[in-house]
Amino acid sequence: MNPGEFKVLMDEFLNHEQEIMNLKAQDYTNDHDRLKNFRQIAQFEGRNMSQIAMSYLLKHVQSIALAVQAGDLGEDSWVWSTEDGYEGLKQRIADARNYLLLLAACLEVELHGSDKSSR
Repeated sequence: MNPGEFKVLMDEFLNHEQEIMNLKAQDYTNDHDRLKNFRQIAQFEGRNMSQIAMSYLLKHVQSIALAVQAGDLGEDSWVWSTEDGYEGLKQRIADARNYLLLLAACLEVELHGSDKSSR
């Protein structure tokens, strides 16, 4: 893959990741707390938000790993969504990258408090 092709792939993922993050934020957060879902589940389970985010991230990594190990890498799986409405491998990778960012946000809040997230 040459640098131009890589940039096209990178831009494709960045655009989809932002779209996915914004869409899912409507379902799991409110205007005041982007980490509401992690905060509530952490409270239910007696764990830290970062531990919850890590569990969600690992679920996505496991899904990606199973697809790679199974050799399930045909054109029908290297898509954003499959014909039957399931997440394609591209979306699972984008979701994992988004969960890394959400994990970073959880760690930032746990380490520095929500007022200092601009560090």
